Amino acid sequence: MEKLKAFVHKNPARIAALVSSIVALVMAALFPDMPTEAAVAFVLSALGLGEYAQRVENEKTLEALYTEVDAYEEDEE
Repeated sequence: MEKLKAFVHKNPARIAALVSSIVALVMAALFPDMPTEAAVAFVLSALGLGEYAQRVENEKTLEALYTEVDAYEEDEE
C-alpha cells in the first residue's frame, strides 16, 4: 500500500490523466451510441495533457532544488 501511495504522490498529473481516461472509456461503454472517435480523442488528449503537466511539475521541482536560498537574509526596509 505504501508503494501505491508513494507512486500517487510522485505522479499526481499522470494519475489524474489516467482517471479521466478511464472515465471516458466508461462513458463510451455506458453510451454506445457515442462516436468512438470522440472517446479516443478524449482519452489521448487527457493522457497527453497529464504527461505534459507531470513534466512541467518535474522541471519546477528540479529548478527549485538547485535554487540557492539564503535563509538568514533579512529584509532591508
